[in-house]
Amino acid sequence: GAFNLNWAHTEEVGSVIEEELGIPFAIDNDANVAALGERWVGAGANNPDVVFVTLGTGVGGGVIADGNLIHGVAGAGGEIGHINVEPENGFACTCGNEGCLETVASATGVVRVARHLAEAYEGTSSIKLAIDNGEAVTSKDIFEAAASGDKFADSVVEKVAFYLGLATANISNILNPDSVVIGGGVSAAGEFLRSRIEKHFVKYAFPQ
Repeated sequence: GAFNLNWAHTEEVGSVIEEELGIPFAIDNDANVAALGERWVGAGANNPDVVFVTLGTGVGGGVIADGNLIHGVAGAGGEIGHINVEPENGFACTCGNEGCLETVASATGVVRVARHLAEAYEGTSSIKLAIDNGEAVTSKDIFEAAASGDKFADSVVEKVAFYLGLATANISNILNPDSVVIGGGVSAAGEFLRSRIEKHFVKYAFPQ
């Protein structure tokens, strides 16, 4: 199913569109197609072994191994957002499990982490103040505040980077890809986020 679309079961989307349009039609999820694009003309540099992680409203992914997109037996290959990074006391995920990467590293997940950490934080912070006052806070707000020296926001970014570093290291330990490419709206944080992810990635990845 496609849980973020509230589809609990398989929907025959492709065949319906093909029948209506009368032309061959291929369909895949956005993260898989993005992985193919990154491998072909993006940061994957046309290497045969590439993992793509997209950080947006959710966390998606696509895995290309030996030049082939991995779908798995039920089409769930590359569901990187559902790697468990918090097995105890994790946040509930739309898939029905708890502690999935998506719950802490998507745009909404970053805010969720901030709200959770704000409960115990006692220092001065514009993000903490906004949360306490019930104001809307976005992941962009958090990254910008962290880059400007807000210590609370910085701790949130560090926590998110830990989750992403752990997850991508575990993926790499299994697949040994040439590269792990991170995209999506949250990745707009750029090197500020990437370097922190790499720090945790190196800690947990099998040394080569």
